[in-house]
Amino acid sequence: MRIRIGKIMRRAAIIAGLILLTALAALTADTPAQRLFDRLRGKVLDDMVKVPRYTCVETVTRHQYRPQVPLRATTCAGVITARAALTSPGVLTWHDRLRLDVAVGADSEMFSWAGARAFDTKDLDTLTASGSSGSGDFASFLGSVFGGAAEHFVYQGEKDTPLGRLTMFEYNVPLAKSHYSYRTGNGAKGITGYHGAFYAIPATAELRRLVVEATEFASGNVCRVLDTMDYQRAKIGSGDYILPEVSRMEVLYTDGEESQNETHYSGCHEFTGESTIRFDDPDEPNSAAAEAKAELQALPPKTHIRVRIDPPIDSLIAAAGDPITGVVESEVKQKGKVLVRTSDRLHGRVLRLEQFMFPDPHWLVAIRFDSIERDGVEQPVSLKPADDGDRTGQRVQQTPGLGRRGAPTMSTAAALPTPERPPGGGVFILPGTGNLVLDRKFHSEWETK
Repeated sequence: MRIRIGKIMRRAAIIAGLILLTALAALTADTPAQRLFDRLRGKVLDDMVKVPRYTCVETVTRHQYRPQVPLRATTCAGVITARAALTSPGVLTWHDRLRLDVAVGADSEMFSWAGARAFDTKDLDTLTASGSSGSGDFASFLGSVFGGAAEHFVYQGEKDTPLGRLTMFEYNVPLAKSHYSYRTGNGAKGITGYHGAFYAIPATAELRRLVVEATEFASGNVCRVLDTMDYQRAKIGSGDYILPEVSRMEVLYTDGEESQNETHYSGCHEFTGESTIRFDDPDEPNSAAAEAKAELQALPPKTHIRVRIDPPIDSLIAAAGDPITGVVESEVKQKGKVLVRTSDRLHGRVLRLEQFMFPDPHWLVAIRFDSIERDGVEQPVSLKPADDGDRTGQRVQQTPGLGRRGAPTMSTAAALPTPERPPGGGVFILPGTGNLVLDRKFHSEWETK
């Protein structure tokens, strides 16, 4: 079971909302709370209108839990009440980490793996094969709450929070005005209203936290999604703007299981165009680069390459999306000609790095190599894995498939089926209950297509 959350709010609608709300504010009683609210809203909307396109790196840590005691509630209201009485989400069953680039524009957010050549998708489904995910932390929620969709603002005074003493306002966004869309793993989708609160620094009217809670899902197995976004002021281009610093998304399912995502944002800067990597730049004749390129021609089909990983991939800090380098272990020759040297390097990316804790602890790692490098010259390469799959030493189940939430379906014999390979990638299932390190001891074999 997975859930995808998307929130859409276009800049034109934000500007229209600003004009409307400015007119309404003139008719409202002049109280300290109202003046603080007006200053806060004005700052948020002014930032959203003026901020240039920018990019950030997202590091997302995701966990999934099952309740320690089965919940007996039969309604979502009962499930939410039962969860509130518990001190923890339950037993950890799965976790992973993602590293993404996000580009924030006037109308939407686009995503790619961190450091990729270009932003290529608006849908995280194309990058993440399992788990829960959401988008909209940058402008969509702010645009809806402060740009005209929210109503019934209630001043709740000053509150002590982990971020300090802040002023709190509650709000509600009805279904008729909501842009909050959801899609679950079983195909259910729709739009839902939501409610929540936002917190500001009393002296400066700076937004510090926005809380969004949705509990009215018309379909699917989701009872509640709770988003908490903490904001900071950061420099983008020549100005300072409100940007997310960290966000948390908690998803509570009808069976009491729970997903928790925590996203940290870093390296935000103005985005002036799409970076590209070229493998065909012209070189000076007779230069070392030209000679290296002449030697590094496209490899013939079925060229077999055995590699090890260096530098190591350590699950304590690594994430899906991180670059990976394969060191060639032995020369590859054909008719006496060396096709691949031991000094050559394969460059690629980690696509999945997930640990399953139940019922049989193991790691699932997916990697792909996209280019080969010789003497500083890179050429694209198309490879397929030759020895991936189950490396736990256990019998592989005869009917491979994915169970609920993307976990491999396992029998009592602890057979571990291999999920579908990503295009051009290999999937490795490795034993282990603790940290995983892929280093020179981890070998894999690949073959050109």
